[in-house]
Amino acid sequence: MKKWSVIIFFIWSGMCIGNVCSPETTTVQSNIMNEQSVLHVYTWLDYLDPEIVSDFGKEFHVKVQVDFYDDEEEMFSAIQSDPGQYDVIFPTDYMTDLMLKTNLLLKLDLTKIPNIHNIESRFKTLINKKWRGYFVTLDWGGVGIAYNIKYVKEPVDSWRVFWNTKYKERIALLNNYNEVMAIGQKLLGYPLNPTDPKVMENALELLKEIKPLLQKEGFQPYGEIKKKLINEELWIAQCYNADASIIHEKNSAIKFVIPKEGTAYWVEGIAVPIGANNKSLAEAFINFMLRPEISARHTNYSHYANCNNKAWPFVDKKILKNPYIYMKVNKFEVFEVHNPDVQQKLNECWAKLISD
Repeated sequence: MKKWSVIIFFIWSGMCIGNVCSPETTTVQSNIMNEQSVLHVYTWLDYLDPEIVSDFGKEFHVKVQVDFYDDEEEMFSAIQSDPGQYDVIFPTDYMTDLMLKTNLLLKLDLTKIPNIHNIESRFKTLINKKWRGYFVTLDWGGVGIAYNIKYVKEPVDSWRVFWNTKYKERIALLNNYNEVMAIGQKLLGYPLNPTDPKVMENALELLKEIKPLLQKEGFQPYGEIKKKLINEELWIAQCYNADASIIHEKNSAIKFVIPKEGTAYWVEGIAVPIGANNKSLAEAFINFMLRPEISARHTNYSHYANCNNKAWPFVDKKILKNPYIYMKVNKFEVFEVHNPDVQQKLNECWAKLISD
């Protein structure tokens, strides 16, 4: 797994942007101005707009260091093995569940995040019911199929397209065990969150058939899939909806579909990991991300559908109308943390699939 790192330093000695400080800026600064604070952020590759990070650093008179991952298992391992490295992380709902279960998140002081009220009601309900103040939602989306109509002439509406031998070595799946195993589960009519470990064994047997058809790299990071779809090394690939939108802008022959069998529906957000050295500053950053204008800029950059309905007036109208981004949610399910027997079997099956 390739890890990229960029460091953005901003130390301002006196003036806020436009010589105006917001109340939230003043409150936080009273606690941190003498600490030469550094906010350590760990986020997805190509997800967070560098200009948003820059503006936060300028307004709050702090240094911001940003590291990137393209697989959140990597992020989980980093937090688990060395708590204290980061102040802000961007887990999915599934990873948040797992990190809560393993006591890797700090509870947020929501009084310091008043912009949480900007979040759409259905997502606020999830926050209150499921994550109890440990996680704040930013955006949502799903996983489907990206395909090139120059080479794929038949209609694409099913995960079964990955079994078509005429596309051998022009096919790729994500290097994410949940997303890949879900293909087998949905084709066999199973839910994403089964209670019987045999579901994973059955899904594995089906997915083994696809292995010889994959491009030699097999299961690939989403960043690689994006590049290869754009340059047409790949003709069909498992793909996140926002990535498909960006790919389509660069190569209009790439289309995207949610398979008729169903897929995973996910929520992405922000949390503070255990050991964070700058929790108050992290909460200020979360609140900053939830400002309507900032939240809209995040959507315009990432192309992920926004959970912040106050941001929608500021979102690019083309994005709001883009069916790849603001999808109709029908056959979607949210991943949950599996019971121990199912999780163990899932791990075993994934290891067999990628090694055989």
